[in-house]
Amino acid sequence: MASVYLLILKRFIFFTLLQGLIFNNFDFFDIYDPYICLVFLITFPIKVNKITFMIISFFFGFVLDLYSDSIGINAAACLSIAFLRSYILSFVFGSFYDPHGIKLIKNYVTESTFSQKFLYLSSVIIIHHLIIFSLETFSFNFISLVIYKTLITFSISLIFCTTFIYIMIENEK
Repeated sequence: MASVYLLILKRFIFFTLLQGLIFNNFDFFDIYDPYICLVFLITFPIKVNKITFMIISFFFGFVLDLYSDSIGINAAACLSIAFLRSYILSFVFGSFYDPHGIKLIKNYVTESTFSQKFLYLSSVIIIHHLIIFSLETFSFNFISLVIYKTLITFSISLIFCTTFIYIMIENEK
């Protein structure tokens, strides 16, 4: 179990630095930043206790907030994803989902259908982005802007996250 927490610590540091130093400054059309940091939440080991996952996710989001001066928006979004991830996994993977954490995330990626992978990644990314942009605007008057930014940033983030997850899985082989 100690090796799992060492892996989590390495990924925590890697993805906060990657998002904070590179991808926060990687603007498409001067407004859209890809959220590569979601790979940390998507590939977080399932066998770790949900409360521990939520605490780590909160601090992960808090550190991202320090990089982006977003006053808790990333912390709220990451905490929400940590809370909802087990429900998303059970909805997307059904009986294939292992709530006890014996299977690794790479098993879900290699042994599932394309539609399951796409639905899992899309669900996590869209929920995260909806929370981020809703809290950022904090008004129903700008709901069309929230949806627009969510869809554009979702497309960019999905490409980067998918690519990065497959690179991680290839390196684990």
